[in-house]
Amino acid sequence: MVAIDSSSIILMAKAGILDKIIKNLREKLTITNKVYIETTKKEVFDAQIIKKRVEEKAIQKKEIKNSKLFSKIKSDFNLGEGEAEAIVFCLENKTGLITDDKKAMNACRLLRIRFTTAPNLLIRLYKRNSITKTEASMYLDKLEKFGRYAKRILQNAREELK
Repeated sequence: MVAIDSSSIILMAKAGILDKIIKNLREKLTITNKVYIETTKKEVFDAQIIKKRVEEKAIQKKEIKNSKLFSKIKSDFNLGEGEAEAIVFCLENKTGLITDDKKAMNACRLLRIRFTTAPNLLIRLYKRNSITKTEASMYLDKLEKFGRYAKRILQNAREELK
């Protein structure tokens, strides 16, 4: 299994790549309770997609065990609840994280949690021939529209498509 935090699952749903990611991941996509609450509380399209995929069991929802560790990680790294809970889940289950949150990435580096981002997953789909170059480029445009990426991250992803 691989965990995903709030920012990334929302981005993927908005960009229309969540189902492609679910279908092509070798591991089961997992969200925590706080990520589920954060991502489904509004009645918007991306929230409805996430809620439906959880109901269909395409995405599994899990709880963390250590609430003290959650509070410490949230405070130490100044993270949102969903990101902090996802990181605790990764530590408890020795799994990786999909995140596009800079603070969460920094926490992963310090805590030695393997992580990736939505643009990296997109490039991986392209390299595995799961999506075409045109599709990858279109999805990158959507990630750029909805996300808050440093220019170099998207430039690197576009270079990978050449």
